[in-house]
Amino acid sequence: MDIPDFSKIFHQSSKDLAKGHPQIPADSSEWPDEWKTTYYKAYPRLPKIALDDKPPSADFFELIKKRRSRRDFTRTPITKRELSLFLKYSCGNTGSLEKSRHRRAQASGGARFPIEIYPIVFRSAQARTPKESLDDPTGQAQTDAENVLKAGLYHYNVKDHALDVLWDREFSDEDIGQIFTYPWVKDAAIGIVMTAVFSRNQNKYGERGYRYILLEAGHIGQNMYLVSEALGLKCCALGGTRDENLEKLIDIDGVTEAVVYGFAVGR
Repeated sequence: MDIPDFSKIFHQSSKDLAKGHPQIPADSSEWPDEWKTTYYKAYPRLPKIALDDKPPSADFFELIKKRRSRRDFTRTPITKRELSLFLKYSCGNTGSLEKSRHRRAQASGGARFPIEIYPIVFRSAQARTPKESLDDPTGQAQTDAENVLKAGLYHYNVKDHALDVLWDREFSDEDIGQIFTYPWVKDAAIGIVMTAVFSRNQNKYGERGYRYILLEAGHIGQNMYLVSEALGLKCCALGGTRDENLEKLIDIDGVTEAVVYGFAVGR
């Protein structure tokens, strides 16, 4: 039996704006509160790790020229500060708007921000020595325990610019192979998992909103490449994610919130 090409069916059926999503009044005062509310996922009962947000200077055009996918990771951990800047300037809040709303690093259809980020730190980092600190690409390396990342599963809390600690644990090579398909991912320091909370976008834009969700994941992905270059890190986008295993690890249902993209980051 031939299997229908669902991607083609979806793309064709979502072309018509009149059918693709509900009618949106031009006057935003007529919009329901749902459309004007920014939703943040949070884990209020879990420990949080505060993050830094002061970036190094960088030449934007040089970053564009140097940007590439890098897979030759060395199992060298990255620091908390590096992950802080990586997240802040890839998908974090970057400025204030009206009524406690914030601008973010990525473009988002209707400012719905459906993407959630879950960093997986494969191996615990160690505090750097003073000599190693001199080589830090940010120029502001710390040598104490505050700059050390423990292995585990985290959620990026955008509102507080912090990490929610979901699970404190080490990941073996076998564990990593159960959630990412490429063998070289095990040599990275961190796996980044992007999920989508579909209702945030599709409550406003209906079926066509699914397109906007994937576009936003791409915007964040390019930011990740450029920020990695600015920090002297390596990264590679991943299509090879074992979605069901990742969704079980993160403890999401895979329907209302599901995996849409992945990244490997390291040195």
